[in-house]
Amino acid sequence: MAQDNVPRAVVLAAGDGGRLGPHTAVLPKPLVPLHGKPIIQYTLEALAAAGVREAVIVTGYMESLVQTALVESATHGIALTFVSNPRFHDGASLSLRAARAATGAEPFLLVMSDHLLSTELISRLLARAASGGPRDSFVAADHSHHDPAYIEEATKLSLAGDGRVIAIGKMLPAWDALDTGAFLFAPAAWEAVEAVPEDCELSIVCTELARRGELTAADVSGATWYDVDTPDDLAAAAAVVPA
Repeated sequence: MAQDNVPRAVVLAAGDGGRLGPHTAVLPKPLVPLHGKPIIQYTLEALAAAGVREAVIVTGYMESLVQTALVESATHGIALTFVSNPRFHDGASLSLRAARAATGAEPFLLVMSDHLLSTELISRLLARAASGGPRDSFVAADHSHHDPAYIEEATKLSLAGDGRVIAIGKMLPAWDALDTGAFLFAPAAWEAVEAVPEDCELSIVCTELARRGELTAADVSGATWYDVDTPDDLAAAAAVVPA
């Protein structure tokens, strides 16, 4: 466990960000600038402000650039550990698996380097997770209204009356909230990781957690977040995220 009982974070930063086109031809996606600052820096600063003091960064594409940049600009106050996923072209589950040894048998925050997350969102996720049981994992869930084009690309959550996740995916016929890409995984979540194919998307891992009744939505509605996948997303995020 990180200092002051705040879990360490795992930040997935291995992908090649191909949908960002020319931006990632010369830079790895985590270092693509927004208001002159690498997009991963926003989430690291938010994690630090929420009390996180340790983070595991999973790298892959242009990983030496990511590691060098984060070490040289470590103004966020988080102690960083780097692990490599050489199969970064495959499913995100491989990046999650790469972080296993670094997390030990403790709960951990799981976030994506291309999801701009606010301190409020992370703090609310941590607060909700603090009331869970030892096997409970949580996903930060947004019930707010969003532009239809943004919703079309987003991963959706279908919830039971008690907030348990019963389905997760982009093409759900009925859903209750959007998955913001921030999670608090209990150690028991590794059992779900082992139960699904080695190479898969995170939604498959979460589907298995939901099948086991071990994934609950933490309501973060109203907190700022933005998933950056395309040049249009980057431009839209510039209007949402303060400079």
